[in-house]
Amino acid sequence: MNEHISKIIDQRQLVSVMNKTKWRELCGSFSGSDSVSPEIRYKLIFGESIYGFSAVWWDEVFRDCVAIEWMDFDPFNHEFRGQLVSKKKIEIRNEIFEIFEKYNIPYSIEGGFYRVWGYIDRHVSPQFV
Repeated sequence: MNEHISKIIDQRQLVSVMNKTKWRELCGSFSGSDSVSPEIRYKLIFGESIYGFSAVWWDEVFRDCVAIEWMDFDPFNHEFRGQLVSKKKIEIRNEIFEIFEKYNIPYSIEGGFYRVWGYIDRHVSPQFV
């Protein structure tokens, strides 16, 4: 972890929820899966910007994991079927849960999405499932 990230963690008094091993297991599972690739959105500890929902390269997520404050998983894949037809929603909730359970990934449910917390601060009290 670089000095800039450490300084932000200290200034904001953040507490780590995920460690490097958990991030490796989570990202590696989705990276190596042919059947499920959830869209995610995430927030970094650097600012207020929220990125996503979109498909991601999981090796890039792992590279940036030391700065991820939280990451939301969409329980549905959205399959493009054409310009005039709405996207088909395919439920992938069970596949996401299997990976969370297999590696004991702590998560909460926030607005219908499954949130994996990288860090929490004193103002946040997630209800972990």
